[in-house]
Amino acid sequence: MEEFLREIEHLIISTKKRLITGAVGNRKGKGLGSSHDFYGHRIYIPGDDIRRIDWKAYVRTEKFYVREFTEEREMKVNIILDSSASMDFGIPNKLNTAKMITLGIAYITLNQLDSLSIYTINEKIEILREDIKGKYNFYQLINPIKEVKGKRKTEFGLLKGFRSLRYGKTFIISDLFSKNLSLALDYLCSKGQDIVVLHILAPEEINPNYNGEIKLIDIETNENRMIQVDKIINDIYIKKIKKFVEKNKEICQCRDVKYVYSTTDMDYISILHKITEVT
Repeated sequence: MEEFLREIEHLIISTKKRLITGAVGNRKGKGLGSSHDFYGHRIYIPGDDIRRIDWKAYVRTEKFYVREFTEEREMKVNIILDSSASMDFGIPNKLNTAKMITLGIAYITLNQLDSLSIYTINEKIEILREDIKGKYNFYQLINPIKEVKGKRKTEFGLLKGFRSLRYGKTFIISDLFSKNLSLALDYLCSKGQDIVVLHILAPEEINPNYNGEIKLIDIETNENRMIQVDKIINDIYIKKIKKFVEKNKEICQCRDVKYVYSTTDMDYISILHKITEVT
């Protein structure tokens, strides 16, 4: 774990949007405050802090102007971790990969003095931790995240109207084997969230390369079916899974949501680089 953390120490989570709410922090807000980022001048109003009077401007204009600066706010980072049964699959395992990426995002967030909330979603949304601050709290997250189990189905529609999400940056980590992703993203976008969707699949879901008679079992419903697999069936499947990936990418991109696709055999550091890079 320590080596993993050293590898991501330099990564930064940023947001494309100015922050409206949040405590005092190190991010640019939409309002005016006391940061060192100069915004502009306005006419002096009785009661203004006289230390902000621009005396050079007074010499030029013989009018009193005060200097204004952008405020600094703390960014709220939300992680929504898909904990459905379908995530508990693959070599390497999708849920284990998602947990490590969750820990990575958590560490980066707390390391840069922002606020962190982590939620799990399947047939219900559970608050794993909320409004965590301070790098020293990171190690308290390791066991709760590792103990997350994959069960039931995921219903992204639950995110519509979910008011616990803090305004800021939201990461959704999922295999996206669920309906209503569009509905969820529309709601989150309407609330001004800056969203990143990390789409994780296992290598055998991309290219199963099975042959002969096999028994397919739905890991979420336990329904099963015997099928005969040959090259033609494999080719049809590969085309469908590619279409599935492209569809989810389009759903995200048409809403200005950052979409990152990864298989579980990609190393964690590379995945974190992809989801934190500025685009």
